[in-house]
Amino acid sequence: MAIELDDLIDEIEDALADGRRMLFIGRLLVDEERILDILDRMRVAIPEEQKRARRIIQEQERLIAEAEARVKQVLEERGLLEAINTERTRLLQQAEHEAAQVRAGADEYARQVLEELDDRLTKLVTSVRNGLSTLGSDGGLKHA
Repeated sequence: MAIELDDLIDEIEDALADGRRMLFIGRLLVDEERILDILDRMRVAIPEEQKRARRIIQEQERLIAEAEARVKQVLEERGLLEAINTERTRLLQQAEHEAAQVRAGADEYARQVLEELDDRLTKLVTSVRNGLSTLGSDGGLKHA
């Protein structure tokens, strides 16, 4: 079963919640290996979700083509193909419109997921950099 991005984002939040607060400086120490492992799994999950969306679109396009072929066969058998060419064109346009809507929906979903991921990762990177900066600014932990 594919790992869902939402589950991985939850894991990052859990890793942050499991981090230790450094007294007096308000910084958070996190398990770097755990965070990097989750980020690696995200790199795999994002393309998988995009592939899944593409497979759905391809399946829909295949079903539309199959339906069009069936309609054409029936019409040819009845000798009515010429009489309904206009209807065929309308159905093709409608199918193309619906396929475009599915693609747009898949693109919007992927954009939303990536924007949310970007936002969360930006926050995480900022937190990690702040922690590293604090540790590097005086060579270790601050003492009260």
